[in-house]
Amino acid sequence: MQQCGAHELQIRRFGIDDVDRWARTDLQRRHLVDALENADDYLAAELPDGRIAGKIGIRYDEHPGAGTLFQFDVAEGLRGRGIGTMLLTRAEQQIRDRGCKRATLAVEQTNEAAIRLYRRSGYEVTGTESAQWDQEAPDGTTYLYTCQCFVMEHTLEESE
Repeated sequence: MQQCGAHELQIRRFGIDDVDRWARTDLQRRHLVDALENADDYLAAELPDGRIAGKIGIRYDEHPGAGTLFQFDVAEGLRGRGIGTMLLTRAEQQIRDRGCKRATLAVEQTNEAAIRLYRRSGYEVTGTESAQWDQEAPDGTTYLYTCQCFVMEHTLEESE
């Protein structure tokens, strides 16, 4: 277990049994099930009481020699406690263990907290792209959400 402020975390594989423990809506469940079917690695940060504090997926088929991070999230009430940094560090180790030298990701340009985390961790903006996915409105209807993202990359050192 790793220390995270007052919490001890276990970083482990996020599996199909974790979907209902994380997802708050049917749409989130569908997104997670799809991600698990298409991810090479998917990690969870679990608190001692069994709650999942955060998650991150990794794909290796989008950019040669790189692991691409996606669906990175920390539970809202637990942000700012180092959980995201711990998940990101472990994901980068998984990428290195697969023999890749780079980590890539796309982050919404308006997500300032995530961009700060990535920059602190050595990521640099290499471009921009549009992204879209189904999103759920407060009334439960689904709509197509569109945004602009920064594409970011980090060269992973062997000794990190």
